[in-house]
Amino acid sequence: MYYATRHVMNHPKPTTLRTDDQLRHLHDLRTGTYEGEKSRSAKEDVYRHGIELITPIAVSILAEANILFLNGTGEVQVIGPEDDGSGGLETRFELSWPEQREAQVTRGPQKPLQPVHIIVNYSQNFLHPHLSGSTAGYWPFQVTSEADAERQKGIFSAIVELELHQRNYETDWRILPVSKQLE
Repeated sequence: MYYATRHVMNHPKPTTLRTDDQLRHLHDLRTGTYEGEKSRSAKEDVYRHGIELITPIAVSILAEANILFLNGTGEVQVIGPEDDGSGGLETRFELSWPEQREAQVTRGPQKPLQPVHIIVNYSQNFLHPHLSGSTAGYWPFQVTSEADAERQKGIFSAIVELELHQRNYETDWRILPVSKQLE
């Protein structure tokens, strides 16, 4: 049984901050649980259920970025949940596009330019999973209901905006197809 179904922690006043997520996160830290679960396998079940709930939302945010910034040339991919290589779980929502797939990083170590990522990682030694992008993040992943999933839209949008800006920084402002409209 998920913690959210046993305890109501709704903030009394609507806010743009993810108050419920932070309060539940603090409760988890205090009790050594994740949404009321103690065993790793039960926590992984909560993680997998949360991934199911956020998938349509994460995909829709990436699809919106594809239309707005990539002129519809991008591809959205969901990878995972899968082993993260150290006994944990990771799910990646990725947005790639032709210019990005052909590009190399020009600022920093030269390597292929990565797609835009929304990542949900549950490392083996962590008490509970976190949301991030490829370069920033670690927001609590407290998703056990459709309402919880909906509340992640702002974080997903911020991650995608940051990731798009990072791809500009790592290469050139012309990496996004929408930039051709500015020439």
